[in-house]
Amino acid sequence: MNELPSFGIGQNGQTFFRWDEPDQNRRHHVFFAVLVEKPINALLAKKRVSFRRELGLRGTLIPESHIHITLVGLGYHQRRPAGLIGVARHIGSLIQARPFEVSLDRLSAFGGGALVLRSSDSSPVLQAFWCNLSAVIDDSPLKPFVSKSIEPHVTLLRDRQRVPKVRERALNQSGGLCRILH
Repeated sequence: MNELPSFGIGQNGQTFFRWDEPDQNRRHHVFFAVLVEKPINALLAKKRVSFRRELGLRGTLIPESHIHITLVGLGYHQRRPAGLIGVARHIGSLIQARPFEVSLDRLSAFGGGALVLRSSDSSPVLQAFWCNLSAVIDDSPLKPFVSKSIEPHVTLLRDRQRVPKVRERALNQSGGLCRILH
């Protein structure tokens, strides 16, 4: 399915969803994510520049302050969806977790021309955190946004022309990245 759910609250106060075709002109992308903390995001910012140069990429770099692991996407919206954001914030306030580590040890091409760091072990601790978040979302008006699984990754840059040609490779501890603390 290529459609994306649009969230809204009708005049009668009822929550509704519409399934719309993706629109590239939508400006507000809303999602649950784990932000990569300092100093790891600064390290990643340097690594993305060196990978860009090494691989001959020319795409857009993800800003250092926006480096994250997406957990649940809540769609693209033409206007800032205050109602959706309010529900999402409430759900976020219900989630509790201890800090955990995520190991990202593979450089890979991903959909949409994204150059990403991935985990060779699928990050079991992050998967468990996502399952807990998904369970809370399942009992909310945002249930249609929950997917059946996630592929944990951090997007470093986007280059639709050249990234799809990048072959996946393992990163060693000294030349790669490794641990992101939540």
